[in-house]
Formats: sequence, structure tokens, C-alpha cells
Amino acid sequence: MKQRPEPTDNLALLIGRDLLCVGKIPSVLLVLVLISALGVVYITHQSRQLIAQQEQLLIERDQLDIEWRNQILEENSLAEHSRVERLAEKEMDMKRPSREDEVIVK
Repeated sequence: MKQRPEPTDNLALLIGRDLLCVGKIPSVLLVLVLISALGVVYITHQSRQLIAQQEQLLIERDQLDIEWRNQILEENSLAEHSRVERLAEKEMDMKRPSREDEVIVK
């Protein structure tokens, strides 16, 4: 007949007694397995954080790339000769010189 533990015995206490009866080597191996498992959990957590950070950086890079392309388009449109010429005529009252007004310097 099996002996039942007394209701006052604590489960953790029973596990502790069993571990002490087994010996030192299995106890050391159990501790090493637990440390290894915690290490795996920690490394997995760190790796997921780095992947999330990488995703954020890729999104930011894409946004900056789009902004850079828009800036280049705006720069090209602002530097068009017809626009510059039109602004010079309207805002500064500049005119293209005629042949009679041209002076050739030797």
C-alpha cells in the first residue's frame, strides 16, 4: 500500500526532499537546465526587441527616402529657367536685353 503524504506537508517541501535523496549530480543538472532555459528566454526577448527596432528603422528610412525624392522634385521645379525668368520679370522688373542694348567687351 502506498503511503500518502500528510495534508500538512507542503508540495515544495516534498519536492525538495526528493531532490536531496536523488543526489548531487541530478540536482546540479537540474539547475543547469533551468539556467539554460532562462538564457533562451532572455535571448529570445532581446532578439524580438531588435527585430522590432529594425522594423521601425526601415519604416523611418522609407519615409526619409520619400521625403528626399519630394525635395529633389521641388528643387528641380524651383530651378526651372522659365520660372526664374518669370520671377525676374515680375518681381525685379528685369528684361532680356535687346541687340541694341548689348555691349561686347573686348
